[in-house]
Amino acid sequence: MKTKIFFIIALLSLCFGSFAQIKKATLQASGLTCAMCAKSVYTNLSALSFVDNVDTDLNASSFVINFKEGQHVDPEAIRKKVEDAGFLVSQLHLEFDADNHKIEHDTHIKVGNSFYHFVNVKPKEYNGPITLHVIDKEFLTTKDHKKIAGGSNLDCYKPGNITKCVVPNHEVHSLNIYHVTIK
Repeated sequence: MKTKIFFIIALLSLCFGSFAQIKKATLQASGLTCAMCAKSVYTNLSALSFVDNVDTDLNASSFVINFKEGQHVDPEAIRKKVEDAGFLVSQLHLEFDADNHKIEHDTHIKVGNSFYHFVNVKPKEYNGPITLHVIDKEFLTTKDHKKIAGGSNLDCYKPGNITKCVVPNHEVHSLNIYHVTIK
């Protein structure tokens, strides 16, 4: 019995792979016009329990978010905090530590309660930090999303089909699924 359980756990980890952790993110917000706008986003992002610190670049309307070691990072919570401040996310890049992972188009990686689905990625083995660009509609400008969505033939990237390609035989209501490409 113990052997079967170990085998199942090992098989699942091979199927989905894993990254050690999301170390940091670079976020660009649209609509920031002044230092007070940036301060509002900064304050909201800093309030997230998994955020260690936030650095702001006013000229680029961007934020570098460093995460606490060992904490699950929730990109959806980040997006909501930016929107709560009255702005939109126009880009989100996540830095992962890859540990000898072969990644290619349509690879799925589970980290915490989130799946990351790789889109339009050439096959390569990664070891060390890689930067992922979140390409879901809520994390891009409308123009950028149309450009990317028009180039994808994956059914799961279309609204309403997001979960079918990732875990077709599992309960998916508690999972967050993000489509990413390697920057």
